[in-house]
Amino acid sequence: MPFYSLLTPAIVAAYHAVTGLSVVLVPVLGGLGPAVAIVVFTAAVRLCLHPLNRAQMTAQLSGQKARAALAPAVQKLQRKYKNDPLRAQRETVELYRANGVKLAPGIGLGLVQIPVFIVVYRLFVSPTIGGHHNALLSDQLFGVGLGSHFRDVFSGSSVALGHAAVFVGLIAALAVLATWSSRRMRASAALDAVPVTGASTPAPGVTKLMSLLPYFSVLGAVVLPVASSLYVATTTLWTLVERRRMVVQPAQS
Repeated sequence: MPFYSLLTPAIVAAYHAVTGLSVVLVPVLGGLGPAVAIVVFTAAVRLCLHPLNRAQMTAQLSGQKARAALAPAVQKLQRKYKNDPLRAQRETVELYRANGVKLAPGIGLGLVQIPVFIVVYRLFVSPTIGGHHNALLSDQLFGVGLGSHFRDVFSGSSVALGHAAVFVGLIAALAVLATWSSRRMRASAALDAVPVTGASTPAPGVTKLMSLLPYFSVLGAVVLPVASSLYVATTTLWTLVERRRMVVQPAQS
């Protein structure tokens, strides 16, 4: 049985939740109702996942502090085995293991959340849900169908400036969020050491690659439907605010 088939009941349930929320919001917000329903639903999902995210972030911060505390010992090992990098790596890993420091803290908590994000993502890109037309993609945002793509703006004889403005606004918002996310990643990497080698500075190549990953969301706004762009923008903003608060609060406590 395909993996997506296993998630179909959850996708159908999520679909009914969003459409029900849209029915409630449309009388209040008019044409903005369906789009706001997507934003509110995404935020509600992230709120439900907050305990897992908090536990994951706590584990990551704890691991970061533990590696910082062991930095002098790690540097000593690097100097001792400077002519034998493989031995230095083995000794560093053993040092971490002996002190109960995990190389990838919180990774299990992150993996648990993957099916949830797949369900929400499929909800906003699939033309059919449970064998029926996905009515969410037929709703509109400022006259642009939530199932529309950026290429649709140029499909007619002339460019619809109003429709183009919606996509430009989404792309601009995602670009701002991607820049914020990229800067946060670089700052976080600067505070951490490379887990395997124990070096005091992060691997430049890895750091640069990771800092570029958030910009793929901007590309997503070009190739994915409007509904999925709203989802990506909402979940990205939630992640940034959530992590900022979880980093600041322990520092103040």
